[in-house]
Amino acid sequence: MSTATITQAQGLRQQIAETLGKIRAFAIEMYQAHGGWFVHDAGQPASVAVARRQMMALAVDAEQHSPALSAELRNFASK
Repeated sequence: MSTATITQAQGLRQQIAETLGKIRAFAIEMYQAHGGWFVHDAGQPASVAVARRQMMALAVDAEQHSPALSAELRNFASK
């Protein structure tokens, strides 16, 4: 490998890291903008059941204005 190839690879790695950082920041902003609907806590075994109940409650709330969203929430809650 030449020095130019190594430099290009390092530049690409940095670009990818920056892009992933931007995606992460965007995801955090979206999560906060929607009020942080629910948080999964792996430390508590009952948290999965609580999260499923919360998702089902959200699905019921979303049924009126967005049937597709409601269906997706039910789908996620069933997994």
